Amino acid sequence: MTLEKVQKLALACFQGVPTIVLGSGASMPHGLPSMGALSTFLNDNLLTEDEVEEDAWLGVRRDLAAGDHLEGALEGKNLPPSLIDKIVRLTWKCVNQDDEKVFEASLNGGAFPLGQLLRGLFQSTHTTLNIVTTNYDRVIEYACNSVDILFQTGFTPGYRQKWESGANQLRFQHGAKAARVVKIWKVHGSLDWFATPQGLPIGIPTYRLPEGVLSPLIVTPGLNKYEKITEDPFRSTFNGADEALQKSGALLCVGYGFRDKQLHPKIEQRCREGNIPVVVLAHTLTDEAKDFLKNRAGNNYLGLEYSDAGSKIFTAQEPDGFEIEEEDIWSLDGFNKLVT
Repeated sequence: MTLEKVQKLALACFQGVPTIVLGSGASMPHGLPSMGALSTFLNDNLLTEDEVEEDAWLGVRRDLAAGDHLEGALEGKNLPPSLIDKIVRLTWKCVNQDDEKVFEASLNGGAFPLGQLLRGLFQSTHTTLNIVTTNYDRVIEYACNSVDILFQTGFTPGYRQKWESGANQLRFQHGAKAARVVKIWKVHGSLDWFATPQGLPIGIPTYRLPEGVLSPLIVTPGLNKYEKITEDPFRSTFNGADEALQKSGALLCVGYGFRDKQLHPKIEQRCREGNIPVVVLAHTLTDEAKDFLKNRAGNNYLGLEYSDAGSKIFTAQEPDGFEIEEEDIWSLDGFNKLVT
């Protein structure tokens, strides 16, 4: 298969105005931590206070040492609430410290390939783009700001942001016309989402955790996922993500490992219902991503990952992959060069 045919598959996705799905691999090029780095941070910084916490945390550390990824090590364990709170707060601190560096870099002209992609996608009659993400960081928001595109996450603008959803959500306009807006569906929460002591969601754009007053509203890997998604803002956010995936004319997944048990089935369902163009980009495609492409993505897919030769390509015609010398087309920046 030639580069021209690869580009044709990429363009089919771009021209379908895809719903974009971003995993942690999409943020790592900006310096955000990987799941492995988060595991190390928790292991190095979490201090237990009693025997109950120590025994529970020892079980997690044992599974991590045995080779489990963080979600696998945490999933299914009955951890005490005090330990869960520590994991949530340390996770927030780990991601936030690097997120703040990304914001500072953005003030000095830091590049955001996602922003360039969004600007290209808005060279059309569409007024709304959808991004579904499992990430807590604000890279998407910074990318939108970098190209002067409005975004919505479900909270009102301001320093004390109120949660709104569905028909109550604000609508932006430029004069008499609807403004172009990126709807960001952060299904696992965000660094600027918190819960008040009364349990109400509130958005606060901050880089310092309000100790003892507000609790971060993030769903950490493997912990209380199924409980959290039944409550707002997660319930409405997940419903919005579900609708965005169901109505998508194409899918572009970047740095997403296909391990999320709530989101992954929705992606598979859309691919079963319609043979839409699907592109999956990653430095290293997970085994789950490769299985999805080969067995459940339909026959109009393109997978791209890094290889020593340049890039490795997976298609319905070449499901086991082949290498080409183009060095960077597996990255979002490289994808942009193929389609814009």
